Amino acid sequence: MSARHLLNNAKNGNFEAAVQVFLNYKDGALDFEKSEEYAQVAFENICDILSSEFYLNELNISNFKKILDLKIILHKNLTVFIGENGAGKTTLLRGIQKNLSWFSAFILKENTNGERIIDPEINNQAKENGEVAYVNCSFRIGTENRIDGQLIREPQGITTDLRTEVMEYRKFGKNIRELLAYQKTNLPLFMFYDIERFKVSENRKNLSSQENVFYQFDGYEKSSKSRVALESLIDWLAKLLKISNEVIENSEKLKIESQVDSLLKAGADNKDNPLNELYEDLVSLIKLYPNDETKNASQKAVNSLEKIFRKIYPDLIRIQLINNDDGEDKVGLQLKDEIIFLHQFSDGQRVLFGLLGDITRRLMLLNPVADDPLLGNGVVLIDEVELHLHPSWQQKIILILRDSFPNIQFIMTTHSPHVITTVEHECIRSIYIDNETNTFKYEIPKFTKGAESNVVLEDVFYVDPRPQDVEEVKWLDQYIKLVNNDQWDSEEAKELRTRLDKWGKNKETELDKIDIEISLRAFKRSKK
Repeated sequence: MSARHLLNNAKNGNFEAAVQVFLNYKDGALDFEKSEEYAQVAFENICDILSSEFYLNELNISNFKKILDLKIILHKNLTVFIGENGAGKTTLLRGIQKNLSWFSAFILKENTNGERIIDPEINNQAKENGEVAYVNCSFRIGTENRIDGQLIREPQGITTDLRTEVMEYRKFGKNIRELLAYQKTNLPLFMFYDIERFKVSENRKNLSSQENVFYQFDGYEKSSKSRVALESLIDWLAKLLKISNEVIENSEKLKIESQVDSLLKAGADNKDNPLNELYEDLVSLIKLYPNDETKNASQKAVNSLEKIFRKIYPDLIRIQLINNDDGEDKVGLQLKDEIIFLHQFSDGQRVLFGLLGDITRRLMLLNPVADDPLLGNGVVLIDEVELHLHPSWQQKIILILRDSFPNIQFIMTTHSPHVITTVEHECIRSIYIDNETNTFKYEIPKFTKGAESNVVLEDVFYVDPRPQDVEEVKWLDQYIKLVNNDQWDSEEAKELRTRLDKWGKNKETELDKIDIEISLRAFKRSKK
């Protein structure tokens, strides 16, 4: 490709062309004069491309776990999978998660692997037929870039021409590492939260350690393992609060610096000196003490978390660090009338605040040069987003997530009609098994956002709002049939009405509606 075409493609938003232009200017190449100035301009162009949309556009699965064959086009902002138990909703997330794991793995280093399909995940029927399992994903960066990957697993004893294809994931990771070697840049978030997320951990770490709280690659820590502990967030918050509140005494740092000066006078900076190991340890320790930049970043992170947590508790005053007589640091939410300690959260609180807090933490880490890290992009998977949440919070969770992290593509599952009432119908994929063809399919409902929960339950989940196996509901259904057949005054109807009144008189509005219907029918009967 000529230099002119390469420059034009880079200008139009092509990621690989933009990276090549940057490398050509940085290192010097044919038709490109080495120029730090032009390399910097090219680098900034790449950053602009990376900060645009990053999303999964298409998912194609075959013979993976229960799903025999399914191709899905996803919404670039939000996709919510619904369906009966066993329809394959979590399987879809797992397939996506395996592909995402290769992105973060290659960003971290070259010679590594993401997650592969393993033998037990091959569909049993496919094994018997000697067919391979595969999960294909097609991602987009903005409008000009497509990144495709394919994970393959063949049954034992079977050979196939199909191969796992992660070259484009690898190339993306290599390009990112080239950029990071030049300057800091923001990175996309890839994260999977399964139903085991934020469970109580018995192994709490000492919160006093002061390792780098803004190490960028910590944003990918356990990003595909799903079982994220709330304690990791609490530890991080405690460190931020200590730094921003200047709990760490400068006198400690000055003391260590004095020791380093004494060692320098003794020649300890020489590797042959017996005191060199001590000298190196103390120098490393000094680097752990926060500078003004770290203090400002810590305060910014705390402020961001407080802003997001106020969407749940509007009367939140501050997040604070409390050290009681037991000597253990505790992080608490100071509300108007009480303090709620994070380590004493209920399951619902742990899941909700853990989710919001962990996404915030990872975006803060992965976007070190962003004016607002919470505007970072990426793909976040959440299984059963309503997990442990009261219906009132189920009606808020997606709204809060999208408002707080507007450039993240959320892909999630739910069984909750309360959740679905807050989602546009075009963002929903209702997964089902066609019994006639024994194939997996999906449909997009016609109306959801703003609807009543019982309407969604009936029209989208195809579940009767009343539990049909309850005896009282059977009485009601039978009574309605009798009324519709003008038999409301029969002995059977009278006996049913006695039981129904005992059950729901002045409480069940359907009985009031039936009484109006009986009055109309009685009037018509009298006119005959």
